[in-house]
Amino acid sequence: MSPAGAKKGSAKKSNNAVVQPFNKNWEAGLVKATFDEDSWQACVSVVVGDSPQEEENFIQPLVLALQQPQRKLFTLLTWDSTLAKIHKLGNPKTKKPDDLPMFYEVTEPAKVLLDAREEIPCDLLAKILKFELLQVKTSDLQRREAEQLKCEGQAGKVLPCSDSKAKTSDKKGKGPPSALEYSKEKKTKLKRRDDVELPIYIDDEPDGGPQHYILFVGFHQPHLIGQLDAIGVHIANVIKLRSEHKESLAEQEEPNSQEEAEQGLQTSPVLAAESPVNAMKLDLFWSHLRSVLDCGPPDSQLHDVIQLSYTVPDLTLPFQTQDPQSA
Repeated sequence: MSPAGAKKGSAKKSNNAVVQPFNKNWEAGLVKATFDEDSWQACVSVVVGDSPQEEENFIQPLVLALQQPQRKLFTLLTWDSTLAKIHKLGNPKTKKPDDLPMFYEVTEPAKVLLDAREEIPCDLLAKILKFELLQVKTSDLQRREAEQLKCEGQAGKVLPCSDSKAKTSDKKGKGPPSALEYSKEKKTKLKRRDDVELPIYIDDEPDGGPQHYILFVGFHQPHLIGQLDAIGVHIANVIKLRSEHKESLAEQEEPNSQEEAEQGLQTSPVLAAESPVNAMKLDLFWSHLRSVLDCGPPDSQLHDVIQLSYTVPDLTLPFQTQDPQSA
């Protein structure tokens, strides 16, 4: 074959490589990938409101509490952030960055389903969440390594420096370095090449326990917990958020008149249509959760999942109900 023909043949192969779908080897590797280890373990919890009203009132403050300021041992994975990652990494036609995370291919079939306005099945969603969890694990291990290197670097810089100064003072017969020399050496804003700038955290996490805490928010599929357990991700807790005064909250949401109710439906038909759907999803989640946890095999960790319920107090009520002047 002539050199020109060889070039054409190679061009055809390269074009076919671009058209080929994603590599299916990622699926077996993702399923077998180890999440929890003896040296690194995570506590994964699912947080769901008891009703759409409590989802709206309590989940958003929880999200803000975990994001601002940052807590280095807590990570929040939401439905919205998962969708954003699918749209970012799942399009095979867009140019991918060089530092793609491992198993990013799992987002591509999910992107196809979303573009077709179809729901993501639980087994695929579980793999996407495990992909995100492995990213959280990698980031946390890198942070710990950077902190350790920084501590070792600081310790290494202090000790040799003091030894050299002591030898110099002994040879020249001089005393310790003056305050001016010390300030010139220490008070510098220039960063060395090997210095690693770490983010600032508030460090209010417990000392004992797992190495990381992860919260799932916005996922209302009870069978998702079983699918995660099947691929090596074990949910520790399912936390239900409830309101202390449901009746008062319901009264606040009710319109003052029939006209306001009709006006609300006319101005916001999307919200009126979405509210029953969200309520139905939550009802299905709480009604099917127990059966999902009980249907696991005898050696399954689904039986170890703890169901917790937290009642959020109504902080709008006054703490003092009696007038002190009337006493």
